[in-house]
Amino acid sequence: MTELVNLSQTTVIKAGNAFCVAAEDGHLPLDADHPLGAYLDDCRHLRGHELRVAGLTPRLLVASDAAGTTAVFELTNPELVLADGRTLPLQSLRLRVERRMLPQSMVELITVRSYARTALALDLELRLDADFRPMLEVRGVVEPAIRDLRRHAEGDTLRFAAVGLDGRERSTTISCSGAVGHDDGSLRARLTLPPRAEATLDVRFAFDDARDAVPRASMAAAGAEADAWLADRPRAEPDDELVERILRRSLLDMRLLASHFDGQRYHAAGVPWYATLFGRDSIIAALEVLAFDPAMAAETLRVLAARLGTRHDDEHDEEPGKVVHELRAGELAAIDATPITRYYGTVDATPLFLCLVCEHADWTGSLELFRELRPQVEAALRWIDEFGDLDGDGLLEYRCRSSAGLANQGWKDSWDGVVDERGEPLRAPIALVEAQGYAIAAKRRLARLFELDDDGDRARELRSDAGRLAGALERFWLADRACYSMALDAAKQPSRALASNQGHLLWAEALASERAAAVRDSLMSEEAYSGWGVRTLAADELAFNPVGYHTGTVWPHDNALFAVGLRRYGFDEAFLRIFEDLLDAAASFTDYRLPELFAGFSRADYEDPVPYPVACRPQAWAAGALPAMLVAGLGLVPDGLERTLRIRRPSLPRQIGRLELHGLRVGDARVDLLFERVVGRPDRVALTDAQIDGDLEVMLEILPGGAAPPPPVRLTEIPDKGFDPVG
Repeated sequence: MTELVNLSQTTVIKAGNAFCVAAEDGHLPLDADHPLGAYLDDCRHLRGHELRVAGLTPRLLVASDAAGTTAVFELTNPELVLADGRTLPLQSLRLRVERRMLPQSMVELITVRSYARTALALDLELRLDADFRPMLEVRGVVEPAIRDLRRHAEGDTLRFAAVGLDGRERSTTISCSGAVGHDDGSLRARLTLPPRAEATLDVRFAFDDARDAVPRASMAAAGAEADAWLADRPRAEPDDELVERILRRSLLDMRLLASHFDGQRYHAAGVPWYATLFGRDSIIAALEVLAFDPAMAAETLRVLAARLGTRHDDEHDEEPGKVVHELRAGELAAIDATPITRYYGTVDATPLFLCLVCEHADWTGSLELFRELRPQVEAALRWIDEFGDLDGDGLLEYRCRSSAGLANQGWKDSWDGVVDERGEPLRAPIALVEAQGYAIAAKRRLARLFELDDDGDRARELRSDAGRLAGALERFWLADRACYSMALDAAKQPSRALASNQGHLLWAEALASERAAAVRDSLMSEEAYSGWGVRTLAADELAFNPVGYHTGTVWPHDNALFAVGLRRYGFDEAFLRIFEDLLDAAASFTDYRLPELFAGFSRADYEDPVPYPVACRPQAWAAGALPAMLVAGLGLVPDGLERTLRIRRPSLPRQIGRLELHGLRVGDARVDLLFERVVGRPDRVALTDAQIDGDLEVMLEILPGGAAPPPPVRLTEIPDKGFDPVG
């Protein structure tokens, strides 16, 4: 049985489809069954890595994986007995390990510096191991298999290899000039250090005999690459250094999670458990950062469009036109050992796919991708109408048919993620409320694209369908609780438990304003709101557990979708509370990194949010949460197809007084914006400058939420940029 580890106390580096998750001091334990290791394409290529100096483990001083692709570990020695019998006092050595992940390999620089006043002879040893187990096996999802593991030492090189169940050999080759490989799986080197001198070992880990063309690990190089990536995208520059670091971390985590299938990029869901393509996760992540990386959205759509369901396959829960839930590479996928390696058990990824098509067009101002993917768009719409509605009542429902599939097929996909007021899981088929909202949004937004593409009949049909589905949402309304049920069960009876699901209806703009206000009030209540964010399940529900995966924890992406919806309905005060609280939460986590989720304890109970021990970090839709909220808070509403950018009621969280946004792209135009708090009115934010390069009309709407939109102030018609946007 694999032992769980506290992932909040690990270091993570990643490049392409390869990543390494290690203990805080960089080691991978040899004597425990753990999930740590270096992985490539879902296979663990290195499970053991222990550094010894004179036979003992160095002590950690500090570690950082902030560069994303590179981690550095500053270590020192315990008291050592040397080979000549002398005792070396503790902290006489500086040991610095720089570890860099490459797309198919890993490199390390191990530098030892002596602060002793006499010459030293030190024995340095790396104890290593590899097992080539797929991640699903490491997690215990599939039974462990017996593999013929081989180990060979020659000169300064060790090679581990195994033939998998698919007949393919996988290998890890480790070389270190100046060391000697041994058949016990170790590399050993004797270092001779004059007083105050240092020596460096260069260790290379090649996976499947690949050798990436990067000669040495380098923190400086990794940092420069990260800076170059950020510089190539829109840049948000707040006047608060802590917020700047949080936003930088969020965007660099999105860079870190970029992976690929057949040359097309997507955001892997999260490290370590879900470092592969997940339809729902990859779509939501792309939606969250569309303003910063529209190209990733396009590639995500293409990679998913190429893998839409094509047949009725109960074992994989596949149907024609359905977006894939999970797709894994490697040994288990090659032999189809479990349906999970190519699994379609998701009710919401398909309408979200269509929403991403529409929002991509809004930002890019182009129908080209819509036209390219129109066959897949039509197939996805047919799935919603013909296969997603299991009983013909107009609602999307799900029921697991696979022998190894998911009982719940929305984003709360744990076995107890969808419960009734008694705490009992609902019986399938289940209709989730947020899935209906996504479908309403998809059809309404697609109608415009069809209209612009000269298909008015299809546009009218989609608007009519969306209207009927919006009417069907009344079946989820709990009048006595003044909120929406998270789901209807097999008998079409609503769960009466207060859950966060209904917040997504605001993101989808699926409700009338008075109902939207009721959703706001229920989710901002003391029972539902922890002080750090909205809980997945309210604290007074029978199934509530502050550390239950979907039954009381706080998920950043869940809160971001709700918060973006609050802005769309004009509920700016509630929006800012969530935005500010999530910024506070991010500031308390290591490297300012929001994890997949954290515990739902009240903020009054603890000074900092309580980590969820096995939450993925980094995780895609958590990383995208704050950038999405920033765009929403600034009121940026693009319509690239009409060459306009509306700025509605710009606002900033209390942590920021001034923010510059450079290089924002809408259509083919580029715009720089400056937002500042109004002197004497700190509750108001003004757009004080707009520099436009290209064919774009920027329009400012300044009335408070809930009021009818005013005639917009057209910035292109105002020669003096020193206008008063507060009026």
